[in-house]
Amino acid sequence: MKAITSIPVRFVSAIKRSFRQFLSLPLATVIGFAGLSVLVYLADRSWSGGQAPHGFRWLGELMGDRAALGSLLATVASSIVTVTSITFSLLLLAVQQGAAALTAQVTDQFMARKVNQFYFGYFVGLSVFVLMTLVTNTDYHRPVFAAALSLLLTALALCLIIVMIYNTIDQMRPEQIIQFIHDKVLGARGEDLKLLAATRRARCHGWFDVALVRSCEKGYVVGLDLARIENALERHARGNVEIEILITLGTYRAVQDPLFQVRTRPGVTLSEDAQNSIVDEVLAAFAYDDGRDLKNNTAYGLHQLSTIAWTSVSTSKSNPNPGLTVIEALRDIISQWSRGEVEMRDDAGSCIVYDDAAPIIATDALEAVIVVASESIQSQTLTEAVRTLAILLRHVETPTAGRLADVAHRALSSLGEHVLTRQLDIALRDLTDALRERGFVTIADAVREASAELAASLGKLNSRSTRVPGTTS
Repeated sequence: MKAITSIPVRFVSAIKRSFRQFLSLPLATVIGFAGLSVLVYLADRSWSGGQAPHGFRWLGELMGDRAALGSLLATVASSIVTVTSITFSLLLLAVQQGAAALTAQVTDQFMARKVNQFYFGYFVGLSVFVLMTLVTNTDYHRPVFAAALSLLLTALALCLIIVMIYNTIDQMRPEQIIQFIHDKVLGARGEDLKLLAATRRARCHGWFDVALVRSCEKGYVVGLDLARIENALERHARGNVEIEILITLGTYRAVQDPLFQVRTRPGVTLSEDAQNSIVDEVLAAFAYDDGRDLKNNTAYGLHQLSTIAWTSVSTSKSNPNPGLTVIEALRDIISQWSRGEVEMRDDAGSCIVYDDAAPIIATDALEAVIVVASESIQSQTLTEAVRTLAILLRHVETPTAGRLADVAHRALSSLGEHVLTRQLDIALRDLTDALRERGFVTIADAVREASAELAASLGKLNSRSTRVPGTTS
């Protein structure tokens, strides 16, 4: 029943998301052109009755009579509509080609750029402005100012086409796409920190699990009303109940997937009515949607970076350049988030337990790049990933360092697919030293031994799949 009653809410959420991601600026620009048309219409009333405003007689003679203005405006209107249609078709084709080369994430970042939103709004708004001006050209109203302004704005539009084409081509470069997503991920982290500051990380020791509550809807969990949860607990079980959220925002939940846990203090027994009321209120605090927003969801941005790297590095595309750029972006993200893992504020008095998953997802994304590099045997990609591990291990905080060391240990399973190039050999030696400096001696020894085993295969004709003596097929 909840899935049915939530349909209007989903519809409203989809509309809000569309405005937040793209429609706001284009529609505001179109409305601005419509408002400008009204203002210019009022200014053009000074030409009524064959009179010319003081100092503008020359403009009226230049623009011509009503018939000349009508012909001019009709030509401009048809031209701007035609040019707009052709230009947008070419731009969307360029975006489609970029998406085919990388992933569909290209489309998301193209629409999210404010400059692209302004271009769409400007051309559509200009078309509306010219058409409205054409309609007002009557025997009683002579739109001289509007026609002159239409010519100026059309000339500007033609110049903008050149800029727009260059910007679109530039935005399709992998470096620009990845940098944009990187910036959005760092920006979205602020939303994470607000939620984390209002909750706590550790659940109360010794408390009992009373009820595991499952999702009644499907979709991405995009919002959590903390105040509603706290008010429900305050009414029914002040200080005796905590809610442990089992997922993070942006996670997809199918119907009956685990969602949260209700836990109580030892010796406290909830009545059935109180428990049902708490569960219903907490369920209502979760907001579902059919899509995620890059602007406020760090996990979605990291997923996009990982997808781009996997697609380009794998034999599907065999293009190492985007993968290398993703590794550089992940190195910066992990580095910036590391200190926050030990300095992060939380609310010790909160009744809501919520984990911080973003730093873990970031290191997992780096691990995924290492795995796919073994499938395509891209030594340069693996070298950059290993170098990144070594660089980060020398300055990140302990929680991050522990995960990176574990990534380095697990990555050894794929090392046998590669040839020990000179650069990879140097990177592995550097990683060994970095692991020893941080106290991960056992893993450092494992990396050194794996490097030695791989070095033993140099100068021999070995199998592609294992790099050990065997067939050459």
